[in-house]
Amino acid sequence: MKLHRLVLTNYRGITHRDIQFPDHGVVVVCGANEIGKTSMIEALDLLLESKDRSTKKDVKQVKPTHADVGSEVLAEISTGPYRFVYRKRFHKKCETELTITAPRREQLTGDEAHERVLAMLGETVDTGLWHAQRVLQAGSTAAVDLSECDALSRALDLAAGDDAALSGTEPLLIERIDAEYGKYFTATGRPTGEWAAAIAQLRAADEEVARCAAAVAEVDERVRRHADLTQQQAALADRSPSIAERLTAAQAAAGALAELADQVRQAELLATAAQGTCAASSAAQTERIRLREDVAARTAAVAEVQSQLAAAIEAEHTAREVVEMACAASAESTATLAAAQETVDEARRVVDALAADEQAQRLAARLDRIEAIEAQLAALTAELSRITLTAEVMADIESAAALVERIQVQLTATATTVKFTAGADLELTVGGQTIRLAAGQTWAPPTSSPTSVELPGVLSVRIDPGATTSGVQAKLEAAQQVLAEALRQGGVTDIEGARNLERHRWELAGNRDRLAATLTGLCEDEGVTEIRARLAALREAISPALLAAGIDGGAARAAFVSAIEARETARAEADLHQRAMAGANVRLTEKSTAATVLRAKLSDASAELDAATARLTAQRATCGDEQLAAQAAADAEAQRQAASAAAELAKQYAAADPAAVQAKLAEASAAATELEREHAQVSQALNDITVELGVIGNEGRQGSLDTAQIAREHAFAEHSRVSRRARAAQLLRSVMARHRDNTRQRYVAPFRTEIERLGRPVFGPTFEVEIDSDLRICNRTLDGRTVPYESLSGGAKEQLGILARLAGAALVAKEDSVPVVIDDALGFTDPDRLTKMGAVFDTVGDYGQVIVLTCTPTRYLGVQDAHVIELSA
Repeated sequence: MKLHRLVLTNYRGITHRDIQFPDHGVVVVCGANEIGKTSMIEALDLLLESKDRSTKKDVKQVKPTHADVGSEVLAEISTGPYRFVYRKRFHKKCETELTITAPRREQLTGDEAHERVLAMLGETVDTGLWHAQRVLQAGSTAAVDLSECDALSRALDLAAGDDAALSGTEPLLIERIDAEYGKYFTATGRPTGEWAAAIAQLRAADEEVARCAAAVAEVDERVRRHADLTQQQAALADRSPSIAERLTAAQAAAGALAELADQVRQAELLATAAQGTCAASSAAQTERIRLREDVAARTAAVAEVQSQLAAAIEAEHTAREVVEMACAASAESTATLAAAQETVDEARRVVDALAADEQAQRLAARLDRIEAIEAQLAALTAELSRITLTAEVMADIESAAALVERIQVQLTATATTVKFTAGADLELTVGGQTIRLAAGQTWAPPTSSPTSVELPGVLSVRIDPGATTSGVQAKLEAAQQVLAEALRQGGVTDIEGARNLERHRWELAGNRDRLAATLTGLCEDEGVTEIRARLAALREAISPALLAAGIDGGAARAAFVSAIEARETARAEADLHQRAMAGANVRLTEKSTAATVLRAKLSDASAELDAATARLTAQRATCGDEQLAAQAAADAEAQRQAASAAAELAKQYAAADPAAVQAKLAEASAAATELEREHAQVSQALNDITVELGVIGNEGRQGSLDTAQIAREHAFAEHSRVSRRARAAQLLRSVMARHRDNTRQRYVAPFRTEIERLGRPVFGPTFEVEIDSDLRICNRTLDGRTVPYESLSGGAKEQLGILARLAGAALVAKEDSVPVVIDDALGFTDPDRLTKMGAVFDTVGDYGQVIVLTCTPTRYLGVQDAHVIELSA
């Protein structure tokens, strides 16, 4: 497959682009970022794989956002015996057109054209190889997988000498084996189709036989259960008389015990009532004694409180006189403190005015310095703005200069040296320029480009360098143009001037940063405007009359300190008198509070005494003290006699052993209840089983079991038949897979040899790689050191990936070749390996098309025979 032409119209941001590709060799398509290089690969895929009316996300995304138009893609392609021009328009007025020019001319449109292209590509192009032979930006370091490329497999078979395997029917045979295997197994090896149906049918037959056998066994179980229940019913009838006699005796004993229990309860009720009466009379007598004691105690407490109240009133009068004297002394000390404070305020105003004047002078000097630095910064900034050389431009200049120097060294090594030595004075004409040589003088003209040397009227010599030197000279001129463009952008004429200007720019930037840091330190947290405002405020606050008086700052500060000391002395005296007055007030408050509390306490105690006396008098009026004591003694005797009678009856009840009687009654009742329950259960179960046996007898379960066993034998026979075929297909597929893996192991060697042949000019003579059966690079060996592929650097992975694809392109047959597409790769590669990789590209370019998309064409200057196509916006 070869791509001859690609035309994009209204595709993403591309308005129109028409590119012609040579039939073989390396094509470098270069352009700026986002100019649409990767979009060319995407457009070719959409053209070949998607219909014009497709609504897939990939198709929708290519519609231009700036215009309501359809995207168009046209490609001219040759593959196998076919050559055709294929065009599609997406989104608006969808169209598909196909013009086949070889082997015979055809024209098709619409879905018919789409299906025809897919058929031609399916017939002549290895799709796996077409997608594998791409190095995209997002996966340039990923290991390439070429195991599914049939074209490469055929080429490796030939290289490995396996001629017997190339009958042309191997893929068809494997597909048929896989198809046969797919009838019985899924991709993961699980049964499917006819094999799964046979397994399911046998499983269902087994389940039906088990179900029918269980149903027959269920009938046998019910017959046995009927006999058991009949025996249980007879045994329960034999046990019934003895249990009834036992229950009657237990019920009689329980009746006698119940009568005795009633007598015990009556005696206990009488004892409880007598106990309550006794407790009430005893509590009344105890309350009468407590009330007499309470009245006596409260009378003594009232007398004590009256004595304490008289002493508290006397202490309150004394404290009030002390407070009056302390208040007079505090008022006098407060007046003295106010006078001292006025003296301090006047001295502070003088000191503050002098300090503000000093601060204003410092701010004025600071403003003068800030203004000077700002002027210097403005001058430096203006000078820096006139310099167009930036760090990025300088890096481009250094890179271009290094490339020029490297190519000049290469040119010097390959150029032919021609020297002319004059035997006498003479004049030579070189390209229209006259060269004068004295006798014995030597002149060596540059020979990197065609040069004509003439001795007028005598001799004409043309020096024509070889093709290699001319190619290197062309690269040198291209590199010099890049260097000249970088120098022009920097506003300099040569590399030395650029370096001097770069040093000067760095010095200016350093001075600017230093002055900016100084200015930042001077401004601190406020700007120049705030400083000026603060200076103006200070000058407005200073009294001109005070400054005109010429007051000495030291004397003013000394007077201010003296005034503060006098004020502090007066404040200490005032605080002392204030604390004394506060203490006197506190003591007065305490004494007044104590007297008030005692008055309240006396009032409460008197009221409580009167209340207690009234309660005692009222109770005595109802019942005297002696009468109350006699009633309490009589109630206690009656309670003792009732308790004695109840205890005697309780002893008789306990002797009758009520627990044993109740236990016998409970056991007899439980036995009777259990017998009745068991008899009912057995009768019900026996009746149910009799009914079930009558119903089951009409179901024909044994006949169903026989039918199920016959069906199971048929299912087992079908299962065995399908099983033999499924296992045979499985065995055949495993044998073919093992044979295919062995074949792959044989053709790994030619692929590894080709990669090592291409890689040794890049990595050195000790370069080796290890390839697995899927044709993936496992590890790389240099100078005897083996490193796994995943542990290699990004640059090495990228280079090995390109080498693997180029090796595949070199190995496949000419009729199976597809373009190798490299999208902006080798970004991780150093300049030395870039030059070596260029030689590899030249080697593989003879086998087919290698299309390189890049925004940095200088990476591929080492490709001598490259065809360069520059894209413009």
